[in-house]
Amino acid sequence: MIKSVLILFITVNLIGCNIKTNISDIPQNNSFKKKNTSYLGNYLTANYSLKKGDAYTASRILNKNLNNRKLLEIKFFSNLVSGNFVTANKVSNKLKVNGEINTLYNLPRYILKIKNHDFRGSLEIFKNQKLFFNIDGLSNLVKFWIREKENPQNNLSEKYFNNSSIHKLLILENFYDSYKLTRIADLIYKNNNLNSHEFLLLAGFYFRVGDLKKSKEILRLKLPSQFDKVNIIDHFFKNNNIFKKVQKLNVILASKIYNMTKEDNSIVNNSYSYQKILLELSVFLEPKMDISKYALAEIYTFEKTYKTAFRILETIPEKSFFSLPANLKKLEIIKSSNMNVKYETLLFKIISIWPDNKFILYRLANYYKSKSLYHKSLKIYKKILDHYDYNDRDLFLYASNLDKIGKWKEAKVLFLKLLKKNPRDTFTLNYISYKLALKNQELELALGLIKKALTIDPNNGYFLDTLGWVEYKRSNFNSAVYFLEKSVSILPRSAEVIDHLGDCYLMLNRTKEAIFEWNKALKYETNKDTIKKIKEKIRQHDRLL
Repeated sequence: MIKSVLILFITVNLIGCNIKTNISDIPQNNSFKKKNTSYLGNYLTANYSLKKGDAYTASRILNKNLNNRKLLEIKFFSNLVSGNFVTANKVSNKLKVNGEINTLYNLPRYILKIKNHDFRGSLEIFKNQKLFFNIDGLSNLVKFWIREKENPQNNLSEKYFNNSSIHKLLILENFYDSYKLTRIADLIYKNNNLNSHEFLLLAGFYFRVGDLKKSKEILRLKLPSQFDKVNIIDHFFKNNNIFKKVQKLNVILASKIYNMTKEDNSIVNNSYSYQKILLELSVFLEPKMDISKYALAEIYTFEKTYKTAFRILETIPEKSFFSLPANLKKLEIIKSSNMNVKYETLLFKIISIWPDNKFILYRLANYYKSKSLYHKSLKIYKKILDHYDYNDRDLFLYASNLDKIGKWKEAKVLFLKLLKKNPRDTFTLNYISYKLALKNQELELALGLIKKALTIDPNNGYFLDTLGWVEYKRSNFNSAVYFLEKSVSILPRSAEVIDHLGDCYLMLNRTKEAIFEWNKALKYETNKDTIKKIKEKIRQHDRLL
C-alpha cells in the first residue's frame, strides 16, 4: 500500500523535485511551542535546502534525535537522497503507518542487506510488494547470482548465448571458466549498446581471457574523447586496476544501478531526486564507482549546487580512468562560479597532466582568447587542426582567431570555405556579414548573408543586430533602428546592441534617446576601452543639447 510519505515523495519530490508543505502542517499547540521551539526553524531550513536540491545540508540540519513525524519524514528523505542509508534505515524504523512500514522505508534495508552480502535476505524485503523504483532489474540479477552459485555447473545454458547482458556475463564469470564465456562477450560487443563503464568492464573481461588486441581496441575506439585513452591503455593491465579483476556481485549491481538512471524514461526516472538516490545506491555498493560519482556531480552542477558537485568530484582519485572528465567538470563549475583565479590554477595544472587532450586544449585556447592573447590561442587551434580529426567548429575557431590578429583576408577564405561546404551555417553567415559591416566592405554581400541567416533563424537577437548594423552602414537608418529595437527586445542586456541602437538614434537626430541608450549600455558593458568610448560619446552630445 502506497501511504502518505510515499505519495509525498512521488508527487512532490520526484516529479516536482520540490517540497511544498505549509507551516500549518506542523502542530501549533502550546505544548509543541514550549517543548519544541527549534522544530519550526529546523523544518523550514531543511525544507529550503531540499527545494534547492541540497539534501546533504538538510540531513546535517536534522542530524539529531527527533520525534516529530514531519521532521522524521524529511530526515528520512534527505538521508536517502544524500546516500546516508544507515541513518535512513534507522529513521525508517520510527516511521510507522497504521502499524506497517511503508514500502519506500524498506529501500535502505534492502540495499544494506545487499551491501552485507545477505542476498537472500534482500529478496525477501520486497517480496509480493511493488515499489515504483525499478528494483526488479536489480533483484533479478541477485536471483541469477544465487541460481548460478547453486548450479551444479554441468553445462552453460544455450539461452545465455542468445540473450545475455554484460552484467550476467560478469556474474557467470564467477562460476565458469572465462574462456567458455567468450562467445557471450562477443555477442555483447557486437550489440555495441554499452556505456563507458561497461566498455571498461568488457575490456577487463577480454584481458582475462588473453585477448589483448580486443581489449585495447575497446579502450581506443569505444571510449569517448573526454577520456585519456593513452593513459588508460598504459595502465589498464596493471595489478591495481579494478577492471582487471573478476567482478563481485556488489560491483556488478552498482553498474546495473547506474544503468537504471538511463534505462527508464518515465516521469519518475527523470526526477533528479530519483536519479540521485540511484546513483548514491551505486556508490554505496561500490565506492570506486566513479562514473556514478561523475553523474551525481553533473546533476548537482545543473542544479547550481556547485559546492556539493565539486566535493563529489574531489572524491574521484587522480589515477581513476574518470579523472580527466572529472577535472573538465571541475573547470566548468569554477567558470560558472566566476572564480577566475582558481580556474587559471586548475587549468594549468590539468594541461600539465594532459598536454595533448583536445578538450583541455579547447579550454586553454578559450582562456587565452578571454585574455586577448590571440596569438597563443591561434597556435592551439592550429595544433588541433594539424594533429586531430578536426570539424567545422574547429576551423571556424581557427579562422576567427586569424581575424583577431588582423589576418582578415586569410580568415575570410576559410569562412567562405565553410559556407561552401554548408551554406546554411548561420554562425558563419553572421560572422562574415558583421565583419564586412564593421570594415564597411562589400555591404551588399553582407546584407545577403545576414538575410539568409535570418530566414533560417528569424528571432536570433544577434543576427538582428548584425542586420541593423549592416543597414546602418548602408545609411538606411530607419530600417536599422527597426531591426536594432527588435534585437534589444530579445537581448535587453547586450551592451553592444544597445550601443548600436544609440548610434542609430543619433543619426536620426534623436539625441536624447541616443544618450539614454548609451547610458543604459554602460550598465552592462565590462570592457574598459568600450566604456571610455561610450562615455566620450555621451559627453560630446550631451553638451550640445
